[in-house]
Amino acid sequence: MGKLKRFLRGWWFLLVLVALLPLYYLIAINNERNVDYLNNGFFTFWLAGHLPWGGGHPYSSLDWVNGHHANGATWIPNQIFPYPLPLALVTAPLGLLPIDKAYILWDVLAQVLIALCILWLATRWEGANRRLFVIFVLAAAILNGNIFLGLMTGTFAAFFLALLTLALYFMEKRQPFLAGMALAGLALKPPLLTVVALIGLWLLFRRNWRAVGGILAGGLGFLLIGMLQDIHWVEKFLGASENLLNMRLGNQPTIISYTRLVCHGDLNCAFIAYGLIVLVLTGIFAWLTWKRRAELSPLMVFSAATVLGVLLPPYIWSYDYTLLVIPICYVSFDLIRRRETYLYSTLFLLIMDVLSIIGLVFFWMNPESDALTVQRDMWSIWVAVLVLVATWGMVFGPRKFVPRLDERPPA
Repeated sequence: MGKLKRFLRGWWFLLVLVALLPLYYLIAINNERNVDYLNNGFFTFWLAGHLPWGGGHPYSSLDWVNGHHANGATWIPNQIFPYPLPLALVTAPLGLLPIDKAYILWDVLAQVLIALCILWLATRWEGANRRLFVIFVLAAAILNGNIFLGLMTGTFAAFFLALLTLALYFMEKRQPFLAGMALAGLALKPPLLTVVALIGLWLLFRRNWRAVGGILAGGLGFLLIGMLQDIHWVEKFLGASENLLNMRLGNQPTIISYTRLVCHGDLNCAFIAYGLIVLVLTGIFAWLTWKRRAELSPLMVFSAATVLGVLLPPYIWSYDYTLLVIPICYVSFDLIRRRETYLYSTLFLLIMDVLSIIGLVFFWMNPESDALTVQRDMWSIWVAVLVLVATWGMVFGPRKFVPRLDERPPA
């Protein structure tokens, strides 16, 4: 009996994950049957990984468009793969499979990655009850509209969450160079570089040059890997990403979508207002981080930086809020420790899920349009605002409790 208890205490998170696998598979099967994955984001990633196996190239307009036609896709929003070329290597294993099998596999893997991040984050808080509450957090993740949208569209948000969590893991293990390398992986989705930049401010304040070096080394590595595939890949990518921003401006949960609305469509006014708001928010983050640089733990900084980081880019979708799993877990579990009750954490998760589901409903109800209204994915920004207020209040607000050993900043 003693051995069984020790096993359960040490491996409870693995047992929870195994128990969830059938549910994750059912969700993936249901999505495969009901989602037009030939004409959504997943096809973009699959085709980028599929083309090289047949001698094609993701940055060849001819190969890209012909690849759509050959597989029956009619939605062709881009003339080449609209992401950094090295990401095609990540998607290459999926490209070996037929697209229906690849979609199911990735849907399951994405849910497993999210669950693993939540379960690992839960190990930061002691007590048997946390093993029960983490099930509630996992359920909240399943019901979260932003995460569900990412699963339906087959995006790689879960992959970037895993990289960010891996960076946090290496920081807590005092391996800053590897942490920096993992953070550099977020460059494969350039809007997420705002998260890297905000964490980078803290690293500079702490003079953690090894972590900064890891970020630079990782970025240089991706640049060289891409150049081995196409010497001009950066130039081609910048052209594709500029077109992407122009096509989707005003339909996303971004600050500039709202400044465009306030400025009645005047883009000069919208960009000026957006720039000022970004400078103010970044300045506040920098000041608070500098002021408390000696007492902030990696988990606290990653949480505060991530939630602001997803609000700052001019181009981002609500499924990228999957990265908010880190600050959501921080708020949920630490609220229990601070308040000694489950009430506030439960209410936080419920309100967040309700807001995300409302955002998801409006996303599907409103087609893309240039109309000056709150439309498409813009409603989801309130999820990030809620998490920002809760996270910053706990990270930068008055602290009434002595931090645990694993919460204290590295020496």
